Amino acid sequence: MKRHDQRIRVMTCIYQYLLTDKSIDDIFDDNLDIDDKQSISFIVEKTVETINNMDELREVISSHLTESWDYDRLGYIEQAILLMSAEELLHSDTDKAIVINEAVEIAKKYCDDDAPKLINGVLDQI
Repeated sequence: MKRHDQRIRVMTCIYQYLLTDKSIDDIFDDNLDIDDKQSISFIVEKTVETINNMDELREVISSHLTESWDYDRLGYIEQAILLMSAEELLHSDTDKAIVINEAVEIAKKYCDDDAPKLINGVLDQI
């Protein structure tokens, strides 16, 4: 599985975590229907790290939103993309341009037309 597809699975797991009362194990059961152990490892690791650091990540993201935007006003998919990407920017050695590009591409696929610009602007400041 390509890294892009793995990131989509991470975003989906975080989205479900934000939206539902499901346990993380149930969320993984829903999203880890693959046989690729490297992909499973990446998805689980990035999802758990993001959830464990959620308060810090929300604070960082909120500090880079414009005055007209509030974190809680963002849709859950936008929140999931921002949380996942902020985690990767702050706690991994992945190149910033790659993380931002991946986030924007995912937003183009799953969000409304304004979201990619917002996501790009916020992540560029982190």
